[in-house]
Amino acid sequence: MHLIVIVVALLIERTLGQLTRWRQVNAFAAYVRLIERTRIGRLWLARPAGVAVILPPLIVVGAAQWAVDTHLWLGAQLLFGLAGLLISLGPRDLWEDVYALAHARTQAAHDEAEARAIALCRRATGRRSADVTAPTILGAVLVQGHERVLGVLLWFFVAGPTGALFYRLVRELPALAARDPATRATARVAEYVHGIAAWIPARIVAVIYAIAGQTRHGVAAWRTARATTHVSGVASWRLLAAVGRGALGETGTDAAGMPAERFNQALIDALSLISRAVLILLAVFAAFTLAGVLR
Repeated sequence: MHLIVIVVALLIERTLGQLTRWRQVNAFAAYVRLIERTRIGRLWLARPAGVAVILPPLIVVGAAQWAVDTHLWLGAQLLFGLAGLLISLGPRDLWEDVYALAHARTQAAHDEAEARAIALCRRATGRRSADVTAPTILGAVLVQGHERVLGVLLWFFVAGPTGALFYRLVRELPALAARDPATRATARVAEYVHGIAAWIPARIVAVIYAIAGQTRHGVAAWRTARATTHVSGVASWRLLAAVGRGALGETGTDAAGMPAERFNQALIDALSLISRAVLILLAVFAAFTLAGVLR
């Protein structure tokens, strides 16, 4: 059933762009702001234990998932899973963001291109990246392919809507925690939780990137990536970016001398690599489903 939901959700994701605007309504941020209105809530969120703010929505969705799976018919299970996955993907459409960046560069709209590049390269904590050179932007696109799509699909296939929502929430938590300098300890814990949740999926996606692209260069990039075994988001993003660029054959790219047309093509190639990775992941899901390992 999970495989069917994933395929339908991806088709809707690619054909109905208006759903992207609907998903930009950030209910999690509104929920956190509601807790911050009370003194006890502010004190709780300012402590490392504040990362447990994700538990109430997960418990609600998990209980609803159990009730739907246990007591309702298959059609209701499919609709519930589809709604949960669509909400968890994104929230912004990666393909639209990258095409908009390429178009701005082609039109020499430098301010717009810089703003879009900065948005793509923004770290999980919401902080601006140290640079927006071509290798950094390419790496950011490949990391976002995991964060917005592939990582969510992996969590959904294992744990259904609750798993997909879990990854969406832990992905947003570091940026929410980093808004207030007084909550640095909470932000560090949030980053660590995010890193743990992404550790296995990121390595699965890195393997798929290598398979979907220039495998020899992807494997070589894996060997040279630093700190790839650390249980941290930074290590996972570094690995994804390095292997992805290697699979694209762009390991030695220098932004300063790269023409706009060549860089735009590299961006499109990165999206193509992510699309192939999605197809490979779907094939793996199908194999597990047919083998009866997962439903």
